[in-house]
Amino acid sequence: MSKIQIDKFKCIRCGQCILACPSRVYTRNSPLDSTSVVSGGVERCISCNHCIAICPVNAISVNGLDSSDCDLFLAGIYPRLEHIMTLVQMRRSIRNYSDVPVERSQVEQLLNAMRWAPTAKNRLPVKWLVINGREKVVELGGLVIDWFRRLKGVEEMIAAWEEGRDPIFRGAPCVVAAYTTADATWAAVDCSIAMQTLDYCATAMRLGTCWAGYFIHAAQKDKEINNWLGLERNEEIHAALMIGNTGGEFYQKIPPRPELKIKWIT
Repeated sequence: MSKIQIDKFKCIRCGQCILACPSRVYTRNSPLDSTSVVSGGVERCISCNHCIAICPVNAISVNGLDSSDCDLFLAGIYPRLEHIMTLVQMRRSIRNYSDVPVERSQVEQLLNAMRWAPTAKNRLPVKWLVINGREKVVELGGLVIDWFRRLKGVEEMIAAWEEGRDPIFRGAPCVVAAYTTADATWAAVDCSIAMQTLDYCATAMRLGTCWAGYFIHAAQKDKEINNWLGLERNEEIHAALMIGNTGGEFYQKIPPRPELKIKWIT
């Protein structure tokens, strides 16, 4: 249960906390009254901290945190739509990586940004695994191939692996995976949102990326892979991304895409 405190002397009755709260924790009886917590509001609070971030006078604290604990937006830095559009358009699935390793500090910088990736009801269920270093990535790729050997119709992939190629991780030196406990609500959605956010951040850092679909599929089915990853029995991979420095694959143009099929209901 959250602990919410409101300083009545600081409150300027702007109502911003009421507008920002997704759980309708706050109220005012009249425009002249200070903000107060509704009956049962403390139990409904999801600790998203929107109220302390939006309060202009530091009148609200939640679980001991208040506006002084919030970082300010960097002055003058607000991406325009064309900047975001360029990032989306220039992001490509890279399947050729150089031997240059991904520095741990780079991965830490990327993952730090994921603290603000949205999750359902702010439950923050997403946990992270980093397999960094080509030797470990190859070892994991071998486990994925071992699982695929039990299936039919994947002979070409197995043959490629045996010839020294890597159809699983494409030579990437780093793989980042997002997982949750099995009882997490909207687990796949939360992990996918976080991973795609990381994907775009990696693109902004000039790193190549590609979703590791074969690995995700195998990890969700194979106990040996999960044991190797150190996952508990009730934990499951929902998203994974190869990350590395691009090796000879440099795009100068945006590939064409068909027009969207949109159904408007007005």
